[in-house]
Amino acid sequence: MKNRNRNFNNSRHYIWIFLKYLFLIGILSSIVLLLLLGSSYQDFKSATRDGLNAKTALISALSATKTQNWSQAAQKAQEAEIDFSQAEKTLQKSRSNFTVKHLKIINSQVKDLDSLFSSGEILSHSLRALIPLAQNLDQIRSLSNQDNFQDLSTANKDNFLKTISSLGPELKNLKISLDLANSQLATIHHFGILWPLYQQIQDIRTKLTASSQLITNFSPLIKLLPAFSGTPETSRFLIILQNNDELRPSGGFIGVDAILEIKNGAIISLKTDDSYHLDMPASQSPKWNLKPPIILEKYLGVKKWYLRDANWSPDWPQSARKVVEIYNGESKALNKSTSYFTGIIAITPNLIADLIKFVGPLQVQGTTYQANDFQQLLQYNVEVAYKKQHISSWDRKEVVNNLMNELKLRLYQVPLKNWGNLLNIVEKNIVEKNIQIYFFNPNWENLAQKLQATGEIIKTNHDFLMVVDANLAAFKSDAVMKKDMTYTVLNKNGKIQANLQLNYQHQGKFNWRTTRYRSYTRIYVPLGSHLLSITGLQTNIANISTENNLTLGKTVFGFFFTVEPGNSRQIIIKYSLPKIIKQEIQDKDYQLLVEKQAGRRVNSLIVNLQFEPQENQHWSTTLNKNQVFKLNASP
Repeated sequence: MKNRNRNFNNSRHYIWIFLKYLFLIGILSSIVLLLLLGSSYQDFKSATRDGLNAKTALISALSATKTQNWSQAAQKAQEAEIDFSQAEKTLQKSRSNFTVKHLKIINSQVKDLDSLFSSGEILSHSLRALIPLAQNLDQIRSLSNQDNFQDLSTANKDNFLKTISSLGPELKNLKISLDLANSQLATIHHFGILWPLYQQIQDIRTKLTASSQLITNFSPLIKLLPAFSGTPETSRFLIILQNNDELRPSGGFIGVDAILEIKNGAIISLKTDDSYHLDMPASQSPKWNLKPPIILEKYLGVKKWYLRDANWSPDWPQSARKVVEIYNGESKALNKSTSYFTGIIAITPNLIADLIKFVGPLQVQGTTYQANDFQQLLQYNVEVAYKKQHISSWDRKEVVNNLMNELKLRLYQVPLKNWGNLLNIVEKNIVEKNIQIYFFNPNWENLAQKLQATGEIIKTNHDFLMVVDANLAAFKSDAVMKKDMTYTVLNKNGKIQANLQLNYQHQGKFNWRTTRYRSYTRIYVPLGSHLLSITGLQTNIANISTENNLTLGKTVFGFFFTVEPGNSRQIIIKYSLPKIIKQEIQDKDYQLLVEKQAGRRVNSLIVNLQFEPQENQHWSTTLNKNQVFKLNASP
């Protein structure tokens, strides 16, 4: 035992001696390193001091912008830019030192600091460049003593719109600067002199990426400002209100249309009309004889193609052109003047609900419309209540006009400082396809495509799926239909097969609003796919068809079915995918795009990839927007 204690004490003694020498060596190494660095050490201290001063100034500049103290913001942004620049120059001096130049570990730390200071200088300069524009917008508001756009004078409205339009080049430069700053920060090492700040740097990079993407998303919107504001020429839009409780291919039944005229940012006219006000007289006119698609003729019993059924294509550009053709064709047949439109805008009630949620409940004709009930309440008023109110069937939808104009007035009263929130609502509804826009001007249409607002069927060389329901004489039954989708791709004896399972559950009853569900449904899949089988349909009425739509670049399977209230139906469609998809799977490059039908409510979407045991993947999500699934990507 004594020997063990003696050995332990000896060992501890030698360890302490080793640690003392190690400590001395460390101190001596540090002294030698400082001697070798010489004046560069002072450069490091000076650069760090300037960098910290720059950081403080930049934070002060950002704080000043929040309080609209523009002179202080500009001054602090300039100070930050100067200090970051000085820190960079001082750091550059140290690079001539032999030790810094040739000792890799020191050189990499200097590079990290340089990247940080360079990013700060870029961001400070960008902020300083944007402050005059923000100040100009604020001054327009302040000088007019008004908080909302509607109450601005004509001159101030014009100045405001010109300032917004001038943001295009500045935003382009800002995006370049943000991306450059982000790339500089990306070079900073995880473990190094900036290790304590590494997570903060990553957070900044995330924000820079999001800001850059935001500029990308909204730059086309700024370029479209002349179209949306009616500057310098008056803009005239045909707005189509699509009721997705009665789902149709591009979003919903066209029960109401509206003509919107805008000049210099002011709405000079907004008038809605019942689509039957054109369709009913046109049905009696021998001058109107456009033949409808055979499916509409078969299941709706119509002999002519009317405005209310014009949106038969799920591709909005196609439907928009057909809407205008029928709108002007019926007008001409009735000896009414035809119209030229800047663009055609389709909206679903989801957009209106979001706007009501934003501005607050609307009071119209003694009724309060709120975001969560306006669609059903409005339907009740135009389908049932109008009779009790002694309103004629011809005028029953006048309430829609009153509702839209009240919403217009409330939106005009939104303070300019809240316009950012309004733009977020617009962006959300574009992504969810509650807003679809078609311009006849090809340049504007191209910009709308960049906004992803055109509602077109997307062309892709990858796997593709789009399910399109068309409610044909089933009242507003889509409001009570629960719809689920499961899509499975599997390798079956060397052939790639797709199995699509559609579940429809009718949760309604027979009443004024809902009835037996009747849908002609089309499945859009990659061009060259071959239908193998469909089960779950009533064979006597299914009317199964296959078409290669070369214009849209898709193969289309179509069929008709019904679901009784309280019942459900499961439909399974099996088809083989073209060889190009098999090649993608072999190349480990498989990708699936599931495109949302505008207005279609999907309770759940499940995607299964079953190529090889080690390559099985599963996703469970929703379909409130287009979804992309990639092989080996995280669910």
